Amino acid sequence: MSEYISDEEQMNRFKEWWSEYGSSLLIAVGISVAAIVGWNVYSDQRQKTIEAGTAVYAEYVDASEAAEKQALAQRIKTEFSGSSFAVLVAFAEAKEAADAGDLTAAASALQQAHEAAPDALLADMASLRLAKIQYALGEADAALQSLQSIRNEGYQAWALELTGDIYLAEGNTEQAYAAYTSALENLGGQTRPLLEIKRDNAAPADGQFSVFAQPLEQALNDARKTLAADEASDSTSDD
Repeated sequence: MSEYISDEEQMNRFKEWWSEYGSSLLIAVGISVAAIVGWNVYSDQRQKTIEAGTAVYAEYVDASEAAEKQALAQRIKTEFSGSSFAVLVAFAEAKEAADAGDLTAAASALQQAHEAAPDALLADMASLRLAKIQYALGEADAALQSLQSIRNEGYQAWALELTGDIYLAEGNTEQAYAAYTSALENLGGQTRPLLEIKRDNAAPADGQFSVFAQPLEQALNDARKTLAADEASDSTSDD
């Protein structure tokens, strides 16, 4: 008897195996090929979209006439909605509106930026800027809510500091102190002298928190003057 299976028997066994597993193998191979092709098509399309968006955004930045700039802005919002380009346009429009004193329009633009943001980083940046505008509009609760939505570590300290500013201006010194303290804890080893001054000014005296009668801006100006005086004193001592 031969030690080897005859060619005919090998073929019969292969036919049996193929009959049982061949369809599944073809499906698996087909799915793998489709996935590879689909990813390549997606990557190519995404690259083309980025290049096209970059070109249009460059035109927007370089545009000198208001009508042209507005048309390009609308094109970016329509053709590249949900992209960083749409967010950057919304940021620019918010700044322009704020500079013109139209805070309502600025808030609307920043809300659009938040909704269009393709990632959490840009969304948090929009929330931080929106909170400042909302507070300037007298919407303290809305501003605090926008700040509470910020989760990115890079913006946590800024969000908490602004939270403290709002609480302090509203007369909630205890909550301001807690926010400033948390902001300092979120600096990740960095130092921010002005924030330390804010925290110290809001700290309780003999276990009691005082309500600041002076406006927030005045308190900040006083803090900056104190910081400048300390730096000048240090400089004189070194000499």
